[in-house]
Amino acid sequence: MTPGDIAIEGGVVWSGPGEHYEDGLVHIRAGTVVYAGPRVDGKVPQGTPCLDAAGCTVLPGLIDAHVHLTTNSDHHHVIASDVFRGQVSKPGKLLHGLRNAHRSLAAGFTTLRVMGHRGAGEIELRDFIDEGLAVGPRLLVAPWWITMTNGHGDLFYPPYTQREQWDTADGIDECRKLVRLHAKAGADFIKVMASGGMSKGERPSWPNYSAAELTTIVETAHELDLRVAAHALSAEGIRRSLAAGVDSIEHGSYLEEDMAAEMAERGIFLVPTMAFNDWCQREGTLRGLTAQGVADLSDAHDRTLESFALAREAGVRVVMGTDSSGTLCPFGAHARELELYVKHGMSTDEALTTATANAASLLDRPELGSLRPGAVGDVVVVEGNVLTDISRLAQPSNIRHVVRAGRDLSGYLRGVSEVLDLRPAEYPTRSDES
Repeated sequence: MTPGDIAIEGGVVWSGPGEHYEDGLVHIRAGTVVYAGPRVDGKVPQGTPCLDAAGCTVLPGLIDAHVHLTTNSDHHHVIASDVFRGQVSKPGKLLHGLRNAHRSLAAGFTTLRVMGHRGAGEIELRDFIDEGLAVGPRLLVAPWWITMTNGHGDLFYPPYTQREQWDTADGIDECRKLVRLHAKAGADFIKVMASGGMSKGERPSWPNYSAAELTTIVETAHELDLRVAAHALSAEGIRRSLAAGVDSIEHGSYLEEDMAAEMAERGIFLVPTMAFNDWCQREGTLRGLTAQGVADLSDAHDRTLESFALAREAGVRVVMGTDSSGTLCPFGAHARELELYVKHGMSTDEALTTATANAASLLDRPELGSLRPGAVGDVVVVEGNVLTDISRLAQPSNIRHVVRAGRDLSGYLRGVSEVLDLRPAEYPTRSDES
């Protein structure tokens, strides 16, 4: 057998939106799916390694389209985000990022779209993983965000932090040059801050960048075949982003009905990142936020739920993204986002689609996000029936196997977890949790 040959037999196989088989078979050859469907004798050559998925659900490898990888990975040592950014070295951030990557992979998330930190080594880590020199999920990386002076991102950092050239870009010429510098650095996509956020000294209601500046960023990126993700909470930030032609709205907390209709018509994706606000509302003060910080997030949290409903009603394609970030929204607990989608109106099939087919479309990676022939052989095998109980994905003990490009990494991930204690933080439950 060649490397990357494996068969997964039995269980419920969900191969993509609206398509599942009760007693299924997935055959992967040389890292690529060659068959997914009902179990049929003789489909798999003798000698092919086999995994028994009886009593399990077999899913495509899942995609989290909004993470901050090189953030604090030590759940036993909570560090406020601004302190972590200002005091931890870039090599230190990268080592935290590798632990976070292992957590994600062990949870069944085989691809991450990374909102990068300048100089922290995420591009190099991506390439090491792609070349088989390190074990981790596929990474698609924006090497840095593009933000204006006094904008979201610029205000992430405490005053004592030394700022560097191109940490900010102001005006059309600087914006155009910074997109080109990101492309030169190896960007898979461009991240732009189109509104304020929750950092000290700013408000989410503020727009960032003029329509002309955003248009320049988008046009320059598209000329280089790079898609643009716009951090946009405020209504005006969203409106300017849509006028500029961005590919996705990240967060979209103050989305309005006419904007949702425009997004649906133009095929612009929404990445709602509900999990971040959900974690912060429940135990933010235990994870480095002040009580005022939690209160400041409350309105955005409530409005995100309203925006989610507006987007779904309008037919906007939703893509799963958690905003996983250090101890505020811990890596490994990504499936909480899917639970929230189901809680707020999606079917399980719809929710799984946000982390597979829709995410693959946003990333422009059609080989990801399904188990159909020709797809990359990324698979997660989950004990129990996820199609009737989405919460099974969120319990680490239910993740039976994680296969990446036809290689079962479960033994490796269990070993790493035992040595380094990579178990995800447990999600707090309350009596009012449905």
